[in-house]
Amino acid sequence: MHEIGAMITKRLKEALPEAKVLWEREPPPDGLRGGVLSAELKNRKFTMQFAGPAQEVVAESLELSLVEQVVDDFLDFFARSIYPKEKFTRII
Repeated sequence: MHEIGAMITKRLKEALPEAKVLWEREPPPDGLRGGVLSAELKNRKFTMQFAGPAQEVVAESLELSLVEQVVDDFLDFFARSIYPKEKFTRII
């Protein structure tokens, strides 16, 4: 798995300790493209599919901002989600 994928997983587990966080489809070693990350919390599920770009940007500051953006998207969903069996998929 790409290093940024591991960073996202670690940060997401810290932010949502009660959630089940898993890669439904692990990203390849060269980037996140094709990876599918999910978190389940109290019968609600948020899934994020990484669709592009083909060439990953390697700048560390951009990687850190991507990690924070992904974690913020998950936190926002669970903060706003009120339906007991709500599911949502976001493609980035």
